[in-house]
Amino acid sequence: MSTQQGVVRLRPSVADWSSRGGGPRRHKAGHKTDGPKFLAGQTVPESGIYEVTHHREHRATHEVIMHRNDVFPSCDQCGEKVRFRVLRTAPYIFDDEDFVEE
Repeated sequence: MSTQQGVVRLRPSVADWSSRGGGPRRHKAGHKTDGPKFLAGQTVPESGIYEVTHHREHRATHEVIMHRNDVFPSCDQCGEKVRFRVLRTAPYIFDDEDFVEE
């Protein structure tokens, strides 16, 4: 909280954000922002559940299952600007030695 000429501000101003090296950030309630982000065209490092974030939020953030060594796809609407973040890794059943098809 800061004061300026008797005015109490509970939220930082745009000037406060700019002085910290960033602009205003929009975060949804419960939205996690940690972990590496992957781009369309990159190789999926591990099988598991990924969060998909679309450019300019033309679609709500959603979850998908991705398989290791596949390629993260582009979006029909936002193209290469779509981002992926791993929420939880999980091995694909047929990558497990006990379930490999012969």
